[in-house]
Amino acid sequence: MNIKTRSIMLLPAFPRPGLSTTAILLFVLPTLAININYGIAVAEGYVALCNPYWDGCTSISATGCNGTAFFFFKAAMLPLSLLYFYYWLLCSKRLNSMGYEKPTIGNLGFFAVAALVLYTLSLGALGDNFRLMRRIGIIFYFSLTYLCQLLIVHRLGVLGQQDLSQTLQKLMCLFIFGIAVLTLFLDALLPNYDDYEDAFEWSIALLLLINFLLAAWNWRFIEKMKVDSLETSE
Repeated sequence: MNIKTRSIMLLPAFPRPGLSTTAILLFVLPTLAININYGIAVAEGYVALCNPYWDGCTSISATGCNGTAFFFFKAAMLPLSLLYFYYWLLCSKRLNSMGYEKPTIGNLGFFAVAALVLYTLSLGALGDNFRLMRRIGIIFYFSLTYLCQLLIVHRLGVLGQQDLSQTLQKLMCLFIFGIAVLTLFLDALLPNYDDYEDAFEWSIALLLLINFLLAAWNWRFIEKMKVDSLETSE
């Protein structure tokens, strides 16, 4: 055994987070990131102080366009995009082990992450092309993330892995869909819809993050069922 191989073997093996832990991280870390970023933008005077989830005084994008927040947002969201991708891969692998062999979740998750990266990198850049990139990025990120969450909870239901958290996830998906449809009607009917658009953006982002927390509950329930089944078989 050479020195290089011996050194690699001496390195500590860090445990990889499982599905429930990763889902919790995908609620906690992005929630902290976007709210801390908003606080930085407020402190530096680039956006107004309000309750963005209700007042809609500024968009998520506006909080990451200037000053320290410009760098903080990118430094936070780009690593988090890798965590998102890791989570979708874990979900796909786990569903495969349960009998669902299609790569749909992994593929949709990849494009959702790519959209998030596109949005993050173009944020703060000037010009119509970058504005279009941001628009495409945020729409596809929200839409594909929502689809992944919906498909996972549906597939788990088909496979018989149901509990209260799964019911809550379905209700959350229905609620998010209802808000999305409502925004389309309001945009068509209200001349001042722009006054409310940012609040809807913040709210939908938060609801998607809460759904990751509910998913963590569901994955923990499934893990417990697996352990109980193994103990019973022994």
